[in-house]
Amino acid sequence: MQAKSSVKFIIVSILVFGCSKVNPIPTVEEQFDIPEGVKEPLAFEFMIHDVEGIVFNLLHSLHERDQGVVSTHEDYNVFAGRGECANQQLDTDLNILLLNYGNGCTDDSQKIRRGQIELNYSDPDDKIGNVVTVVLRNYHLNGLGLHGQIRIENISQTNSTDTKRYSLSFSNLELTINSESSIFTGNREVNYAKKNGSQFETTELDYFASNNYRFEISGQKAFNLSTPSTLLNTFNCWLNETYFPKSGAFSIQEVAQKETTTIDFGSGACDYSLLITDIDNNQKSFDLSAIL
Repeated sequence: MQAKSSVKFIIVSILVFGCSKVNPIPTVEEQFDIPEGVKEPLAFEFMIHDVEGIVFNLLHSLHERDQGVVSTHEDYNVFAGRGECANQQLDTDLNILLLNYGNGCTDDSQKIRRGQIELNYSDPDDKIGNVVTVVLRNYHLNGLGLHGQIRIENISQTNSTDTKRYSLSFSNLELTINSESSIFTGNREVNYAKKNGSQFETTELDYFASNNYRFEISGQKAFNLSTPSTLLNTFNCWLNETYFPKSGAFSIQEVAQKETTTIDFGSGACDYSLLITDIDNNQKSFDLSAIL
């Protein structure tokens, strides 16, 4: 009799607990009611700009470090402090600078970075024609990750510390947002112009960027992205630890369906808010800081 009772208990338990459902965690798209293929290029913009800032910060004094002398720059380094919690190893014979964030370190803005960034440079002096190959090994900034290679070439018109222009190219560059993966292939161009510049109080800088790339989400849907209105970052926003365009626009077209979504970064505020317009002309505000 006791054995039969035990069997009944087991059967009832299976019926009760076997039928119980676990509510799935809503996706970012569901949680904020935004279209597919939007959060990925926004997170990518944030991450690739972060990597640019780290590279340009290092290039500011790399020539002196390569020669084994103290930096003699009199102009203010607008990229100072970017990603500087890493352990740095410089090999002047092989022209390699390795930044090792290990399992995680906290930078000046209280962001957690981990992984590695390796810079392979053709010349320590950041002059016209200089090429830096950036190797990202499971590099993460908080919950966002970037893995792969980026080629950065100095295509400035003149060798100047006040104005710079760079061409970036990448292929199969992997972005991760928590556990979601997307792949990016294409090009980007950045240029900036600095005014004054001896101290941060008197420094002004406009930083422009344009993109032309293709990306795939979850190994399924593919999108093409262009920049109909050039993105603008400014130094005063960086001083407030906002590393995101204050104006400009993205155009994102889903390859199979030819449906286009536009993203407007605004008209001057130092924040992470933007306006999304879908194919039906429906508009939705979104703040990227929700997933950073």
